Amino acid sequence: MDAGLQQALNPLAPSQDTAMHVPAGSVTSHLGTTGRSYFYFATASLALCLVFAVATIMVLVVQKTDSIPNPPGKFHLKGGNCSEDISCILERAAFKKSWAYLQVSKHINKTKLSWNKDGITHGVRYQDGNLVIQFPGWYFIICQLQFLVKCPEHSVDLKLELLINRDVKKQTLVTVCESGVQTKNIYQNLSQFLLEHLQVNATISVKVDKFQYVDTNTFPLENVLSIFLYSSSD
Repeated sequence: MDAGLQQALNPLAPSQDTAMHVPAGSVTSHLGTTGRSYFYFATASLALCLVFAVATIMVLVVQKTDSIPNPPGKFHLKGGNCSEDISCILERAAFKKSWAYLQVSKHINKTKLSWNKDGITHGVRYQDGNLVIQFPGWYFIICQLQFLVKCPEHSVDLKLELLINRDVKKQTLVTVCESGVQTKNIYQNLSQFLLEHLQVNATISVKVDKFQYVDTNTFPLENVLSIFLYSSSD
């Protein structure tokens, strides 16, 4: 064969080295693409399972809510939207056996707080600043207080304590009015909650060391003590 013709045909024929060897980079790229495909598939499967679980829970919640009969009357609390929202929750809730919602008294003169007697109580008794349990079981206890501090020359420690039968079960402490820093007024919110198993005649109360700073004027409706029976023992 003519040497020129043979030389022209040689570039069109695949070489043995090219056919038998694949660059390492292309193999790695292929494996990486496959791994990402499996990862995307697994992620999509988990997301689908999560959506299905949430949908199942929502159906169960709706069924349980529909099975709760509407109360015959309405409760009216003094106050704005916060109180009205809580009243609505209490009216529709499943824990109808024992619960209470009290607002702090405007006349505070000691560390143990007193509460307005015209608050909502059901299946629980109020006496001398104490909520007295009438049904045994697990109770959610929630307290929220607003403070207004006119800063003196030194720092001030604000402490909120939840007591069961005179024993401190939960407390919150915060320091305001840093020493050497000139600040006129400081608004501070303190809240605490507790899940506790209580027997009949157990008492619930709240103590505040610096009770003179509890703000009963600016946000009187935000100073509340609320409990409800989560799970009954009888």
